[in-house]
Amino acid sequence: MRSAYLVLGVPGNASQEEIETAFRKSEALFPRERLAEEEGALARLGELKSAYQVLRDPESRAAHDRKLQDAARPPRARPRTVVVEPEESPYRKLMIAGFVLVALVFGTGAAVSYRNAQIRKEQAAIELATQKAAAEDAERKRMEEERKAAERVRQASQQRIDERRLAVEAQYSAARANANLQAAEAQAASARRAETAEQQRREYAQREEERRAAYEARQRVEADKRRVRELCYQQYRRWDC
Repeated sequence: MRSAYLVLGVPGNASQEEIETAFRKSEALFPRERLAEEEGALARLGELKSAYQVLRDPESRAAHDRKLQDAARPPRARPRTVVVEPEESPYRKLMIAGFVLVALVFGTGAAVSYRNAQIRKEQAAIELATQKAAAEDAERKRMEEERKAAERVRQASQQRIDERRLAVEAQYSAARANANLQAAEAQAASARRAETAEQQRREYAQREEERRAAYEARQRVEADKRRVRELCYQQYRRWDC
């Protein structure tokens, strides 16, 4: 019969708190990942739960203790035919009783040693499982840290790329704004030059019109003078009348 104490790794006189603590500690060694990946892990967890259910209830624990005690007792000798011999001497009976007592002591010691060996074996298995779970947990943490570090590097690289892109876009926007400003200024200057040229053209045309009008007026005056002189000559035979 397998001892529930051995399954949980607790002594036979363990308190309820110790049993509870041992069960919770052992249960924590079987996460979902281990149950899904490791063969026999689910059966082992079921064995732990069964042992915990037996030891947590006082009545079932007492019955379990009685079964363990019965199993630890040496098997009863089968009835056998005894040939009645003449009564032996008290000294011989005392020697036989001593031998029997020694045999019982050694047998009990062997049973206790076996039980202790089983307890040590179970405790070693639990310790190994604890170390394995701790190593797996440490490996998961290491991988998570590496993932976070890689993510930080990626984010930093992406941030630098975004900053460079924003700087290039800012430079491009500034250059485009400057080009637009220069183009607007050039267009305004061209418009001013065109307006100035048009104004100069109008002024020149006006001056030319004024000179032409003055010239024509002088020509009319001269023509009038010539006609007057001709009339004077015709009338008075002199150019000046």
